[in-house]
Amino acid sequence: MALNIGRKHRSGSSKWRLRPQRSGPGDTTVERKPRRWARGKTSAASMMIMAAGWTAVAILGLGMLLTWGEANPGNVLVDGILDVGRWLATPFHDIFTRTDPQEQLYINWAIAAGAYYLLAKLISFLVR
Repeated sequence: MALNIGRKHRSGSSKWRLRPQRSGPGDTTVERKPRRWARGKTSAASMMIMAAGWTAVAILGLGMLLTWGEANPGNVLVDGILDVGRWLATPFHDIFTRTDPQEQLYINWAIAAGAYYLLAKLISFLVR
């Protein structure tokens, strides 16, 4: 039995549901549907947005690891990953300036990775 006050809803789409309690006659309990973020349904667009965010985070993280490991920048693969990482981190260039250029890269690229992840998470939640 659904109780709809003030608006006309379909019986299955009501936010609140009254269900008789087994303890006594006339007693009812209110069961609420799970909140929007607690529901498990996600759309394909939402998943693609999160995949793009995770890809950006992975590229920035891999670039930091390659820099930390002192990989050969003459290698085509290493150079390509570092170029894409530099392009992704462009809006976050020189947020913090340090005397050590590697430390500056780690800090700024980590901020960029966190920002891309949070932005993807927010947009994915809104598209859901």
